Amino acid sequence: MYRHIRSVQREVLETLVKLYEQNRRMVKSKEVAKLLNKDEGTIRNVIMWLKSMGYVESRTGPAGGYIPTLKAYEVLRGVAPQILEPGYGVVIVFRDGEDIRMSAVSMEIMGLFSNEPAKALVKVVGDLTLIDEGLRARIESLPKKRLVVDGIIRKRDLNANELLIEIQKMSVIPGEYVGNVGSKKLITIRGSSSVREASRILYTNGIRGAPIVDEENNIIGFITTTDIAMIVANGEDLDAPVSKYMRRTVFTISDRESLVEAMKIMDFYGVGRLIIINSARRPVGIITRTDILRYILAI
Repeated sequence: MYRHIRSVQREVLETLVKLYEQNRRMVKSKEVAKLLNKDEGTIRNVIMWLKSMGYVESRTGPAGGYIPTLKAYEVLRGVAPQILEPGYGVVIVFRDGEDIRMSAVSMEIMGLFSNEPAKALVKVVGDLTLIDEGLRARIESLPKKRLVVDGIIRKRDLNANELLIEIQKMSVIPGEYVGNVGSKKLITIRGSSSVREASRILYTNGIRGAPIVDEENNIIGFITTTDIAMIVANGEDLDAPVSKYMRRTVFTISDRESLVEAMKIMDFYGVGRLIIINSARRPVGIITRTDILRYILAI
């Protein structure tokens, strides 16, 4: 059983799941209390704890109530949520100009894609009696992960030595090379190809843009589906060579540059993709904002 959930909390969660499975609607706290023959106030407190841990979602109003999350089903099946490995970093709590530092044994990040603020549940080694709820805290990982989380301490558990931190900012600084993250399946279009042919290539491959190359595979431009749509809207010649309408500015990056550098270039120029080139300045791949996001989330 996942160690962060205790017997009474598990009993309430199992009951809530049972009621939800039976009726397929929002579950009221009084329904859980009635089935367990317990005080509704106690049940409500337990459910609020379950909600803070990401096991329950709620909705207010006459038709409101509680429903279990996917994480709830996982924990009841005995599958623990993904946590970072033991001894991975440090927690720094800022109190009256004093920095209180503690070792972080493990951390679980919850609710990244929910409407409510994401939270970090951190198990630490240190004296939590020195820390108050509401203080600002920072979690720094070892260089391997290069993850920094800033937030506010919302709860502390002296028995489990855990802090629940509401995340205000989370930064990941990947140290990986662009060439190891970007797609090596690069579709290019010859400059002599017609606009019509370029359109067919983009559509067939399900992509929104591609670099234009000459006969020696040198990059000479770029074309996107938006560019082609404008060509059509303006009544231009679709059989003209794509080199006539291509964008002359192409944003590239070396396959040996870091993801940090790729992020800087994308941010500075306001672009969502970069062509990856090798030492001979030949195109060997492409990296997008989505590629970087997927890599960061998988760290």
